[in-house]
Amino acid sequence: MRILLSAFAALAVMVSLPRDARAETIVQERFGCHAPEVTDRLFKLVMAGEEVAFGQLLKSSLASGECRSWKLGEAVRLENRTVTYGCLALTSGQDRCYWTPLSAIETAK
Repeated sequence: MRILLSAFAALAVMVSLPRDARAETIVQERFGCHAPEVTDRLFKLVMAGEEVAFGQLLKSSLASGECRSWKLGEAVRLENRTVTYGCLALTSGQDRCYWTPLSAIETAK
């Protein structure tokens, strides 16, 4: 069991290591947040059907600049990724990246 946990931990580190930034295009409007924990919390609220709590957290996070909404067709660079999220930044600037579901840049199959 300990070996299995170590293997999962090593895999998680490898998957989240930075890679060369790649140019991408937003294909589905989504939001992203500087802190991956905020993005994850927002999606957990959606999955739990907590629409009021989701709306309040998203509104305050957008207002504070912690999160942003991506518009269809925006050019972004993928700076880092995990299995489900990518850290995206606008290609036109030096913005910090925002952890966003990879579905924002991946076309539906």
